[in-house]
Amino acid sequence: MVPETDIIPGPRNAHTEPATNSVAVATASRREKNKSRPQVFAKIRSIESLTALEVERMYQLMQLYYENVEPEQFKADLLEKDDVILLHDKEFKTIQGFSTILKVPMTVNNKQLIGVYSGDTVLNKAYWGTAALGITFLRYLWQVKVANLSKPIYWFLISKGYKTYLIMANNFPTHYPRYEQETPGRLKAIMNSFYSKKFGGNYIPHEDLIHFDKPSAHLRENIAALTEEQLRLPRVKFFQEKNPQWNKGDELTCIAEMTLFMPLFYSIKKMIKGFLR
Repeated sequence: MVPETDIIPGPRNAHTEPATNSVAVATASRREKNKSRPQVFAKIRSIESLTALEVERMYQLMQLYYENVEPEQFKADLLEKDDVILLHDKEFKTIQGFSTILKVPMTVNNKQLIGVYSGDTVLNKAYWGTAALGITFLRYLWQVKVANLSKPIYWFLISKGYKTYLIMANNFPTHYPRYEQETPGRLKAIMNSFYSKKFGGNYIPHEDLIHFDKPSAHLRENIAALTEEQLRLPRVKFFQEKNPQWNKGDELTCIAEMTLFMPLFYSIKKMIKGFLR
């Protein structure tokens, strides 16, 4: 499971009525809830620096929210990664979430690029809504970009839940697949190169899906169940239609481009969101 994501409402109509008391109360309630939510801080660590106790805690979190998580497979997947973002409770310093990261130098159609792949990601439900993971991961991507100015940087994400998909869709202007348009050929070629090498025959290019023949790790029942209200949101509806078997472990393969201007875009987005509230 991953943090709740930002869904920016459309701009206000110039002819709409002033905010009602109910809206004001709802806004105040939301702010009060944010204040009462336990806080986390994020640290980027290399995989090789993790202790056995930290790895065990990470596995416990995965088991809490996912079924079919075998300890041997979890550790094998972890060891192939480069880094991990650890989310610690500010008061007790305990690990309450994490996201693993793999950097992949690639050459596609004679052009060099760098892929950043997000692996296992989970956050304890009590901390859903925190921006710490998203901000830290964006900083990580930006640092990779600064260190490789001449090369395109792409974020590879596989999603078995709509919340994970929305993290990319709501925050990266250039991301695919998306409901507004088809994936451009050059980006599809990059996706095919990466996902076919990593997942072999389990990757279905024309569907943008990874399907496992054997039971795979998937969200426990009702962890991220979709409501009718959520399905009215275009991006959520698109995810459901694109990956109807997400609750069985199918993964939607995604790509987003990281640019030097992404932190600026994110800052402006947060300001707009604050103004609209």
